[in-house]
This record gives sequence, C-alpha cells and structure tokens, in this order.
Amino acid sequence: MKIKFWGVRGSVPAPLTGAQVEEKIRKALFFYQFHIKINPGNPMHNYQFHEISTYGGNTSCVEIIAGNERIACDMGTGFRLLGNALFGEVFKTKILRLTVLLSHLHWDHIQGLPFFGELYLNKESGFKNDFTFYGGTNWQSGVESCLQGQMDPPLFPVSFKEIEDQTAKLQMNTVHDQMSFKIGEAVVKTRKLNHPQETYGYRIEHSGKVFVYATDNEPYDPLYPDPKLLDLAKGADVLVIDCQYTKNIYEGKVGGVPRHGWGHSYPEAVAQIALQAGVKKMTLFHHDPASTDEQIYQMEQNTQNLVHALGGNTKVIAAYEGLEIEL
Repeated sequence: MKIKFWGVRGSVPAPLTGAQVEEKIRKALFFYQFHIKINPGNPMHNYQFHEISTYGGNTSCVEIIAGNERIACDMGTGFRLLGNALFGEVFKTKILRLTVLLSHLHWDHIQGLPFFGELYLNKESGFKNDFTFYGGTNWQSGVESCLQGQMDPPLFPVSFKEIEDQTAKLQMNTVHDQMSFKIGEAVVKTRKLNHPQETYGYRIEHSGKVFVYATDNEPYDPLYPDPKLLDLAKGADVLVIDCQYTKNIYEGKVGGVPRHGWGHSYPEAVAQIALQAGVKKMTLFHHDPASTDEQIYQMEQNTQNLVHALGGNTKVIAAYEGLEIEL
C-alpha cells in the first residue's frame, strides 16, 4: 500500500498567515547564519522540519493506493488537492475509480467534495468516472442526503443532482460497527468510535499489510483504551490517530475551557493505544487549528517520549501535507 496525506487539520482549515510566514523566514535566516559557521558543508542539516516547512492547513484527507484501487479516507479541503493532482492521469485515461471512506459528516471531513474537480467531468465527453462512498447508518439522513445538503442552493452554485446527472457513476453505501467488505483485493473492517454523532474508524488490509484510519475519537480512560479501538488498531503497520489536544488543553488547564465531550484525544491516551495494540508506526492527525507548527512538533516529541517511557517502540510521526508512507 501507498499512503499520502492531503489534509491533516481538524475542525476548520488553518492556513499560515503572512506574519507567520515572515517569522519562519526570519528564524530560518538567523539559524542559517549560525549553522553555516559550524557546518559549512550542509547547514540545512541542522534544521527541524517545522522550522523550514509547515504541517499544512487543509482538513482531513488521506489517500491509499492498494493494488489497483484508490481509496480516500475523508473529504476535507485536502480532497481538492488530491483531485488537482489526479487531473493529468484522468485526462489521459478518461477514467477515475475512487472509493471514499467517510469517518463522519462534520464539515471538516466533507467540505472538499464540492471542489473535487473530477466530479464535473461529463460522461457525455467520454469520461467514465466511478465514485463509491461508504458512511454510517444512524445519521439523521443517509449519506447521499447529507452530502447533497452542503451543495443545495443557495449554499453552492452546482447542485448534487446536477453532478449525479453528469457523472458516470455515484454509488452510496452504509456501514455499521464490525462490518467487513472488500475494495478490490483490499479487506476493509469498521469499528465505531467515540465522537459526537456516529463516527467510524477503518482498518484496511492488503498484501499482508495493515493501515488504520481512526480520526475523531475521544478516550474514555487514558490508561484503558476503548476495546473497539484496540481491535481496530491491533498489529497495524500504520495507525493514523486523532491527537488534537495536549492533556492540559483537553482538561481546560490551558485555554480555560475543558474539551471533554468534544470527541478528540491527546498524547497520553494515544501512547497507550500504540503500546497495547502493538502498532509499528503511529501518525498523529487532526491537528488543532490553533496549534502552530512548533506546538505540533512538540506534541510529536512528547508522544514519542511517552511511548518510550511505557517500554514501547512505536515510531511516532506528526502528519503533514505531502507525507508519503509506503508499506
């Protein structure tokens, strides 16, 4: 499997401001002048990722290539970037087959759909695009009604009905807890997570490798992870896990407002999941829109230290736009 991250933020998009970019440049120039004196051959080697780059501001979207199948986990604003990247291939082949696994329907997980360009490639022009969506069973409306709602006039200039009329194939499927189905040769398993409104995590198994997508989940107890989540993540080669807050922010010791019941996690809880599920690599995801690149980096380091302190050897990475992992 090949995995690529197109959007890693939670709640709302969080692009860098001009002032933040300017501050990054100023710091990078200052440290360059320092490092070139002590390491003139390769001064850039001394920089950390967050000092010269950014984790990104687009909301949730992860692409998985499993054999001949292309799968997208969620359709946040990063979904638009995925669509843009596929245009060249689609115009050559005249076909795109894409399966979308929806964790839930909060805006940060679906708001990229209206801007996914391949939806507008008309079948009358020879395009044979095929989109299949999977989502929960107990939403107040079905998958199609919910996705359609954000595009109903006057909210968007093109209605979902128009897209259905011009796109070659749009198929909607419902999922429930402990469901199993196949996408090509990949086996997908679902578990229900702890988040306001019905939310699902997905386990994708292909060619002996395991990828798990478990965003938007709140721990019941940081020391005793939810058995459903442990079942989902057991032995995963890569676990993408919600880690939006620090524990102090979650408890309201920083920021003034406790985040209990908001449906998100923190390093102490996800470190236990990595240890107890035997995860090889854990990717922190759904970064708080208020978190700076420096704060996300510190959360990554803190989580890795917690894993080591517990006796685990899981590799911890903070997800960033453009991150690619091959299994």
